[in-house]
Amino acid sequence: MKNKGERGSVTLFVVGVGMIVMIMLMAFMMNLESKKQAQKKEIDRITKSYEQNEQDMERALEENR
Repeated sequence: MKNKGERGSVTLFVVGVGMIVMIMLMAFMMNLESKKQAQKKEIDRITKSYEQNEQDMERALEENR
């Protein structure tokens, strides 16, 4: 005869491992999203910097004419 207590402990172990895996996946996805947002901010900052430099160069050319 099998002991019912053993079946419950296996179920608890499987549920526990499943929860840990889900938490790890969520943390990984949150980390990726954070990196993606930081990268987008950096790209926007660089784009704005290049636009400003372009405007400064055009202004300098007009002043020299």
